[in-house]
Amino acid sequence: MVAEVVQSAGHSVDGFIDDGVAPGTLVLGLPVLGDRAWLAAQPPRRIALGLGGNRRREEVMAQLEAQGHTVGTFVHPTAWISPTARLGAGTVALARVVVNAEAQVGRGVILNTGCIVEHECVVGDFAHLSPAATLGGGARVGHRTHVGIGATLLHLARVGDDCVVGGGAVVLKELASGLTAVGVPARPLARR
Repeated sequence: MVAEVVQSAGHSVDGFIDDGVAPGTLVLGLPVLGDRAWLAAQPPRRIALGLGGNRRREEVMAQLEAQGHTVGTFVHPTAWISPTARLGAGTVALARVVVNAEAQVGRGVILNTGCIVEHECVVGDFAHLSPAATLGGGARVGHRTHVGIGATLLHLARVGDDCVVGGGAVVLKELASGLTAVGVPARPLARR
């Protein structure tokens, strides 16, 4: 999906870096160029992050930047990003995403298909908003938090760092860091 966003935004894609797929293998008609060790030996490049795991995406972005690579921010042409909104480095906005006035989206965030980030929201670094997730005005999402498919944070709701908000859940007010919450209204699952 990320490669297609990069291409639809008018950029070329040389290929993929993947530790688990043999170089030369075609993915979406593009070659796997090598693994991370191969990339570390290359001159600096512009990279698009296509990793779904929030913590892993954070680790890989730090490695890439330490090696001198630039991690680009890419926006699908059907997405609407307000001129007063801010997207951090390495963020990807997929098709039909909406980010409204004064919203702040951190580094390495995935804004998945059709999600809505309303006015004055704050989305922490390396978060993932799944398809059709909706953040009401002024809502806040913590670092590395995953908001599931169709989940909603009401106006001014807060979700801490390293949380999971289950698909279809509705956060009314606040969810502390490190919790997984499901349901309407969203309630934390028992810790294991």
